[in-house]
Amino acid sequence: MSQNVRIDLSYKGTSFRGFAENSGVRTVAGVVRSALEQVLGGSIPLNVAGRTDAGVHALRQVVSFRTANNKLDPSKLKRSLNRLCAPDISVQNVSLVPESFDARFSAIGRSYSYTINNSLVSDPLKQDLEWHVRQVLNVEAMNAAAKKFEGDHDFTSFCRRRKDKPDATMNRSVYEANWRKLEENRLSFSISAAAFCHQMVRSIVGFCVAVGAGDRAPEDVTTTLEAKDRSIATLIAPSKGLTLMEVSYAL
Repeated sequence: MSQNVRIDLSYKGTSFRGFAENSGVRTVAGVVRSALEQVLGGSIPLNVAGRTDAGVHALRQVVSFRTANNKLDPSKLKRSLNRLCAPDISVQNVSLVPESFDARFSAIGRSYSYTINNSLVSDPLKQDLEWHVRQVLNVEAMNAAAKKFEGDHDFTSFCRRRKDKPDATMNRSVYEANWRKLEENRLSFSISAAAFCHQMVRSIVGFCVAVGAGDRAPEDVTTTLEAKDRSIATLIAPSKGLTLMEVSYAL
């Protein structure tokens, strides 16, 4: 009888070519799956809550898988995975979950954050965790723009359409989006939604930065959404400032 297993993990995405496996390059899924198969044996396909891009980090990512290994001990597996996946991946928890649980399809919400260093000089200790923007940004204007993304919209102008799913809907429901100023001239963007399409958060961040720099107006968000034209929202924030913060479940 198979068991359904959930893993909560975090990772620094700098050295990975994204989460999803890709032949010939190092990915989060590749490292985790290899470690699981080394410990449990057999082939173990992974389901993931959110497929992060190259350079994107995760504070709380969730994966699930099924295994025929009926002797699985969650605590021992957690220790083994942390030994095999360190230092770029850290496993916070391993648990047995109901048969109906799926890391992706059971999720009801995802939250991301994005960090900008808005100063004249970059911080070498954090350069792979934030976007350095020298131009002074108007945070109030950026917040006014962010609020216009909340609600149900067609995000075609802010998403990269997947080649394998050219007719997939770009309709998404954003629960909350806001900017706040941190210490040392850093800005933090938080956004949560039921789900996101490819490059959506980075495109929204890029548009808000254009607003903060005075190149766009907050009102342009509405007209850009209505245009449903990817060529309009062209400034995409670098992946290194983006972190998957949390995945929500009804369980």
